[in-house]
Amino acid sequence: MGSLRILFISPNFPPYAQAGAARTGALARHWVEQGHEVTVIGARIGAANGIHSGLDHEHLTAIMLPVEKLPAAEGKPAPSAAPDKPASRPSRLRRWLWLSRQMPDRFHPHWTRRAVDTARGLCLAKGFDLVYSSGPPHSAHIAAQKIAAQSGLPWVCEQRDLWADNPYIDRQPVLTTLYNRLGRQVQRHADAFVAVTETAAGELAAQTGKAVTLARNGWDGADFAELEDVPAPLDPERLTIIHAGLIYAERRDPKALFEAIAMLGEDRSRVRAVFYHDEYGFLDQRIAEYGVADCVEMREFLPRSEILRVERQADVLLMCRWPDPAEDGVIPGKLFEYIGARRPILATGLESGEAAAIVREGGFGLATQDAGRIAEQLRAWIEAKDEGGGRVPDLPAETARGYTRDRAFADIDAAIARTLGRI
Repeated sequence: MGSLRILFISPNFPPYAQAGAARTGALARHWVEQGHEVTVIGARIGAANGIHSGLDHEHLTAIMLPVEKLPAAEGKPAPSAAPDKPASRPSRLRRWLWLSRQMPDRFHPHWTRRAVDTARGLCLAKGFDLVYSSGPPHSAHIAAQKIAAQSGLPWVCEQRDLWADNPYIDRQPVLTTLYNRLGRQVQRHADAFVAVTETAAGELAAQTGKAVTLARNGWDGADFAELEDVPAPLDPERLTIIHAGLIYAERRDPKALFEAIAMLGEDRSRVRAVFYHDEYGFLDQRIAEYGVADCVEMREFLPRSEILRVERQADVLLMCRWPDPAEDGVIPGKLFEYIGARRPILATGLESGEAAAIVREGGFGLATQDAGRIAEQLRAWIEAKDEGGGRVPDLPAETARGYTRDRAFADIDAAIARTLGRI
């Protein structure tokens, strides 16, 4: 479709992006490798974490704007902590006001305003062919909508998670209504959409009546290029299960694994589960509940380059899914990273849904919430580890290659070409 000048709006962009948003850096790199000129307006949040740090390219410019924090609301509880007593009415009102001031997220209105002002100057300086936004944070779409309206440029809106009617959004009912209404108002101005799951694509099409392209996440071969040679196992004696993502209290919960470990009897001494994140001590509660402290370890956060090596060294990779039908349309980006690591996957949660189907149909491991089945599979992996000289064998490379980002990004390219009327 020829060379394009793309204005890419995404607060969550390397090197400050969270691990789950590595897609944005990979997409920008894909575009410049296709011969496009890409200008990113992102956000500077905390310290650089090294995700896709090799993004230096003469046709890629990243402008990282600071994020202004709102003062904390009085009476604001920790997200998973139950207060000793109900908050007073004034405290609740202050909390709601605090949340409403940063609707839909903490990037609005301060970062959004800076992004729009910055884009206005860029458009006057060199012009663009397209505005492409990727969220969450969904403030990216607010900025993109304003930029598109002021410049007359076409706008493609990528929602890695749904904005309106997202089952994971759990706010006070009035705030949830306002959150959904804002999402619908903003996204109706987009010319086209990109979604990462079939369920989300269907929801967006129903909400907007516009074209929606399904472009799932995937893994990037460059991430594992230096890890092809199998590293030494983390533990040659014990089946080592690694969880390398966020734990969402009461939702993405490893209790089925803990229950299975407790069922192993003497074999439990051959298993250890290592978690690289906890949310407000939630895992400590679960560990005590199932009596598996001897089999579970908590570790500090690791940069992505280091966690990828750990994943390759692990025997099994754990993905926790919410055992609720609302999870059926959610595919954690971490799943594709696990596939790229080519290690067996244990996905807890419902056996239905798009993520479970990928695990099952790809032959990548087991997807279930049944502790008995998990215990049986753990014993099978222990046997495979012993037969493999201290390491469970890698999964086939050919199967994993079917889930790379290159395939998804080709679909995005086609969507852009359609939006611009070039095909």
